[in-house]
Amino acid sequence: MVLGLLAVVQSRAQSEVGTLTLMPKIGGNWATMTASDIYYGVETDEKASAKSKLGFTGGIEAEYQLRSNFSLSAGVMYAHQGMAYEYVPEVWKDFKVSLDYLNIPVMAHLYVAPHLAIQMGVQPGFLLRGRHSGEVYDYRADGTLGWQSFSGDDNYHRTFDIGIPFGLSYDIDHFRIECRYCLGLYDTTKYQMKERNRSLQLTLGYRFML
Repeated sequence: MVLGLLAVVQSRAQSEVGTLTLMPKIGGNWATMTASDIYYGVETDEKASAKSKLGFTGGIEAEYQLRSNFSLSAGVMYAHQGMAYEYVPEVWKDFKVSLDYLNIPVMAHLYVAPHLAIQMGVQPGFLLRGRHSGEVYDYRADGTLGWQSFSGDDNYHRTFDIGIPFGLSYDIDHFRIECRYCLGLYDTTKYQMKERNRSLQLTLGYRFML
């Protein structure tokens, strides 16, 4: 009985040829950027290291089943990206760059096994808002040294980005579990600091037949 029920569920997981589905999805986004040229040593070449930061991602995608093992999709996804910097004693701490993107992934899906697909495509992205925050170790108004908080809008990053996303998906009935990694191709800053977006997304979606 269990095997029979599983067979029924799995038989409904993959769309039929010629069908169009709409899939809202939400998940987490682990984002970072390639090492930035930010040096903090006065007489040395000590360089800050970027770390990943966790953010929200969500949106909707439409998928058309061209063949039994091949489909194309396009979507609109919000993603909270950016990076965090490692703690540097008596320099800065909790330094974060937060970048909110509207991404448009256009993907090809190749089913290599029942309900399991590999994906690859292209993803233009548009920066909605950028902010930075943290604490810097500097002279205060009273002349003493100490930690001072800072935050504000980020005007250092370009408004357009493009990347190559690739990953895997698995369909269970109308649900889809998806993991994608996106490799940014452009330097995102306006000042040639060699920062490129990197992000790993894990999402859960639900497909509606149209």
